[in-house]
Amino acid sequence: MNKLNILISYPYCSNNLMKNMQKFPKDNIRFLLDCGAYTAWTSGKKIELDDYCKFIENCKPKPWRYFTLDVIGNPEITATNFEIMLQRGFKPVPIYTPGEDKKAIEYFYGKSDVVGFGGINGFKGQKRKGYVNGIMKAAKGRKVHLLGFTDNIYLKAYKPYMCDSSSWESARFGNINLYLGQGKIKIIKRIESKNKFSIEIHNTIKKMGINPYNMSKEKSWRGGKSLARQLCAKSGVSMSVDFEKYINTKYFLAAEPSGYNLLANAFKELYLKEGI
Repeated sequence: MNKLNILISYPYCSNNLMKNMQKFPKDNIRFLLDCGAYTAWTSGKKIELDDYCKFIENCKPKPWRYFTLDVIGNPEITATNFEIMLQRGFKPVPIYTPGEDKKAIEYFYGKSDVVGFGGINGFKGQKRKGYVNGIMKAAKGRKVHLLGFTDNIYLKAYKPYMCDSSSWESARFGNINLYLGQGKIKIIKRIESKNKFSIEIHNTIKKMGINPYNMSKEKSWRGGKSLARQLCAKSGVSMSVDFEKYINTKYFLAAEPSGYNLLANAFKELYLKEGI
């Protein structure tokens, strides 16, 4: 059964958002909870471990999985938080970051069936390739989550258990990462929407329930519910479903509340209305 693979950070988990998520068909959603360490770091707000644990215990819908509470730039506190969560009976997904002792990888796999690997976007070119290759070798066939990284070339080559990214939100930067199927993406720049699309792009947009000719209009690119953002959501959902179906990688779409609404509506329109 197709699922909406959605990642939400703890700081975004308002009562309204959780109520909205409860309305979504439970058999068609897979909710991955991120602790929100990066969000907290950039905002200067501290996330208390007790608050995070209480949320996991009481929230509805229940997370399919959840990450340990990490602290950006402080692996010692991150390790302590992981140990405390284990002692309290939780089963968080641990996170390994570049620079940590590689022995930590084996330790994490001794405590969890899946390990998250972060910091990938900090590498470029051959260094990135070498780091990801090293991750997969160290995992020795065990389950890997690539944090904030969904480069299609890497996903098709390594087929990790799971990954996540907010890259589907490309309309905010004046582009659309249009998913064409078979793992292929075409980047459409805002200025290009004023020209005639190729037949492949035209048909792909039309298949997603959007009139391609409307993409040339200025209003289609403005606002939180813009046509461009809706197209990005449908494209992201289609890609997520395909990657799980064909290479068995659970591709999570990271979102804040308004993004969740777009993704939920996109999934319903593309899959639930077809009875899939």
